[in-house]
Amino acid sequence: MNWRYFYIASVVALSYVLFLSWNAEKEIKQEVAEATAIDINKSRQVLPPGETEDLIEIQNSKLIVKISPVTGKIWEARLKEHTYLNNDDSLGVRLFGFDNATGFKFYLNSGFASEDQSFEIVNVQPSSVELASADGKINKNIALKADDYELLIKDVWVGDLPVDLPAPYIAMYRTGGRALDARDNFFENSSYTGVAFNTPDEPYANSRLRSIDERIEYFQRGGWVAFIQKYFMSAILTPSDRVQALIALPPASGSDTYVMGAMSREVKASDLMSGVDHRVFIGPKIRSDLMSRASDLELTIDMGWFWFLAQPLMMLLSMINAFVGNWGVSILLLTVIVKLLLWPISAKGFSSMAKMRAAQPKLKDIQERYKDDRAKLGTEMMALYKKEGINPAGGCFPLFLQMPVFIAFFFCLRESVELRHESFFFWIQDLSAPDPFFILPVVFAALMYLTQQLNPQPPGMDPTQAQIMKFMPVMIAVIFVIMPAGLVLYSVANSAISLIQQRTMYKKYGASVYGSSSDGSGGGG
Repeated sequence: MNWRYFYIASVVALSYVLFLSWNAEKEIKQEVAEATAIDINKSRQVLPPGETEDLIEIQNSKLIVKISPVTGKIWEARLKEHTYLNNDDSLGVRLFGFDNATGFKFYLNSGFASEDQSFEIVNVQPSSVELASADGKINKNIALKADDYELLIKDVWVGDLPVDLPAPYIAMYRTGGRALDARDNFFENSSYTGVAFNTPDEPYANSRLRSIDERIEYFQRGGWVAFIQKYFMSAILTPSDRVQALIALPPASGSDTYVMGAMSREVKASDLMSGVDHRVFIGPKIRSDLMSRASDLELTIDMGWFWFLAQPLMMLLSMINAFVGNWGVSILLLTVIVKLLLWPISAKGFSSMAKMRAAQPKLKDIQERYKDDRAKLGTEMMALYKKEGINPAGGCFPLFLQMPVFIAFFFCLRESVELRHESFFFWIQDLSAPDPFFILPVVFAALMYLTQQLNPQPPGMDPTQAQIMKFMPVMIAVIFVIMPAGLVLYSVANSAISLIQQRTMYKKYGASVYGSSSDGSGGGG
């Protein structure tokens, strides 16, 4: 194999990744400029015929909500404390909203299934609005809880009841495509986006929008239905004493809109006349907050395959941050704690590698003497391993220990809104975004290279494999260019501590540190 071409191809790949990263930031700035410029006069074009140009705005310390006085639909919900970009000029993230350029719509409506009503304004307060239907049959009150992410809706039938009682409902309507005010890149899009249900049989049942091709329906008391996206969600929380159907519907013929909601069953006249209450959560996915709102709602935070590690890691990280007040410092301290907890096991692997490196001259001698006799070579090497107390696979133990923790930490950072737009020091102003100057990926590559040079090459490794192992730091650095800075910071701290541990163990067993090994190559399990 011509390694010159391999290196050239790798440099080209790295250059391409860097270009994509630069171009993504450029596009984000353009998107923010457009979002800031779009006011209600420009955006109203996507609203359907019959909607008003003047939406009613209510707000509290957490949310800004815009409601149509004509249809009672909630056309926009913006999070005041979570900006699109990490700067003061960026508008709050929209969960409900509409986009003139793409035709995207995401809105909420409630009422009675048999009635398609038009409304008039009765009363408007800073955080609530009261509407009445033009025919005098229905009243609607929409209010924001103080200093909270919940929206409270009450539909009351005040007119004469029909023979066939209408079924109260509440539903979210959404076109396909990525969420509003979400970055269009790999890391953002790798997170789950779609609808989820809570049922007695399945505490968490989910489906991506594009996979909904037929009616999904659950009959039950209580539960919730939610639309989930990266960091945030919109959820309808139903009362435990109401029998309803939780529903998700594919777009109807000639439509591009999915429907997710709840429709009441076993309707009573007294319920209609006293009013049907709805709770809607519109906000960030913070585990402790979600647990207090509804049963199993915290399951909407996807912690991945190693959730049993990710959840306690995130809890510990939050506890540390409560004391130090910096998420980057908290990540470093958490790394130290994890390394200390795993030290008794990882020490065995490091000691085996140290003994292996110390025995390199003896191994080289055996390889030279028995290079033409594979059976004898294997016998003599195993005898040497037994005599020196070497476990040939011991070098793999630290890696096996690190990988589950690394994967768990990846999901922590991918899903944890707590780290979104949180800074560390100096150039790292957003731990959830890639390192803007690629310093951390380069530092990690350097640490990985030093670790490789410290590790002895396994006997009999193929020369091609050895060359690939030498180039692994560059390959990993390329991958880390698009990873969040918090994850790379953890990897850098983890690698630095492991390197110190290894050097200490090598000195203990009298092995050379960055001295010549059998062929000068690094490797390991």
